[in-house]
Amino acid sequence: MRSKTEMSAWLTAVFLAAAALVAPVVVETEPGAAAYALTTAPPPPTPIPCEPGTPSAGTPPTAPGTPEIVSVLLNSVSLRWAAATDEDGIACYRVMETRDGVTFRVATFGPDATGGAFALGWPPSGVAYVDHELHVVAVDTQGAVSPASGSVTVRIYNDVISTPSPSPRTINCRVDYRQVTWTGGMTATIELTNTSTTPVRDWRLTFLFTNPGQTVSLGWSATWSQTGSEVTAVAPSWGTDIAPGQTVHLGFNGSYAGGGSNPMQWRLNGEPCTVKIVTT
Repeated sequence: MRSKTEMSAWLTAVFLAAAALVAPVVVETEPGAAAYALTTAPPPPTPIPCEPGTPSAGTPPTAPGTPEIVSVLLNSVSLRWAAATDEDGIACYRVMETRDGVTFRVATFGPDATGGAFALGWPPSGVAYVDHELHVVAVDTQGAVSPASGSVTVRIYNDVISTPSPSPRTINCRVDYRQVTWTGGMTATIELTNTSTTPVRDWRLTFLFTNPGQTVSLGWSATWSQTGSEVTAVAPSWGTDIAPGQTVHLGFNGSYAGGGSNPMQWRLNGEPCTVKIVTT
């Protein structure tokens, strides 16, 4: 059994050993006198240069090389680039994207990386693809950021595109066109037939002159107008509808300069018609 003297010496040794593990800080209590206090709070951590918000210092690195696309699989992209240089050492590389004038980070790679793979966002529903404009910057160990590399565009296609079924045509039509010309003038007759199975209501026929010098001067069985090379014939008040299989007869007189070629792009209420040019 230890004596009181031995026990006291042992406790004193333990306390002295514990005190030696903590660095003392000198605090002044009064002029000329000092006391020692033990520090308990650790020093603040050193900022990681690649974390957002790290202040930059020193000379920035050189710009990395313009990235090259290694592969694109679905929305996974692999890029490679030439390394940047910096006297303080490279801490990381950031892959950045610029969209609608806003630049943001999409991936971060280590100091020795000269490439890597990462994922990009999918296009919104119903959008066939989205183009991502990407570039790379280097960050050194002091937090200084390099100039941007050149940009590369990566196109990500939607993995599921629902294409709506085309609506069936409700109007089918045929035009038989006859034209007689003489020097500077012409007369044209038109037979417009509704070849669909339903009536065409409030019909409106349009076509284009292929010669800029062609004009309509007088028409019949419709209300005629012309804008540029496009001619429009609107149903008269006494015949607004064309029944299935019915043919309406209309025509016009006109003039031309440089040639009286046949019109093209015939449409009935916006739907294309088959056309037969009848020569006499």
